[in-house]
Amino acid sequence: MSDKLKYPNDLEENIKLTVCSLEILIKEKCFNKISNNYLYILSEINDFDNTNFHEQRKINNRINNSKTPVKIDYALKVLSKIYNDLYDVNLYVFKAKKNLTVIEIQYYKKARLDSDYFIKVKDNHPMYHAKVPLPPCRNNDSEKFGINWNNGEFLNELKIWIWTLFNK
Repeated sequence: MSDKLKYPNDLEENIKLTVCSLEILIKEKCFNKISNNYLYILSEINDFDNTNFHEQRKINNRINNSKTPVKIDYALKVLSKIYNDLYDVNLYVFKAKKNLTVIEIQYYKKARLDSDYFIKVKDNHPMYHAKVPLPPCRNNDSEKFGINWNNGEFLNELKIWIWTLFNK
C-alpha cells in the first residue's frame, strides 16, 4: 500500500479545478497578480442571524488571521474526513502577497441543512465554487479592484466607510 494519502474520488480534482476557476475570476475582476504558491485555511460556514455583512467580514478576518495556513495535502486530509457531510465548498482568496496566496476553503455541512432538504441531497457529492467578494464601493461592474480589499487594511476600510456614509 502506498504512503500517498487517499481522498474521495473527486475531492482533490475538484479543489484543483476550483482553484483554476478562482485564478480566472481574479484575472477578470482584480488588477493584482497573485502568486501560485498556495497555502490554505479551512472554515466551516455558519448560519448567521441577521449579522451586518461588514461586521461579519471583520469578525471572519480576525478569526482567519489567527489560523495557520496549511499545504493542500493537509487541507485535503481534513476535508476527506468529513467528505460525506460536505454540501458546499467555496474557495476565496483570503490574502495575496507577492510570494504567497492564502486561499480560504469554506465548507457547509449537510448536517446543517433543513431535514427535508437533507433527505434529498444526503447522497450527493459536494458542490464547488470559486468566489471573489466584490467591494461595495466600486463605481461600475467593469472596474477592477485589489484582491486584498477585504482584509481590513486602513485605506480600504476608509473607502468603505466613506461609501457607506454617502450611500445610506
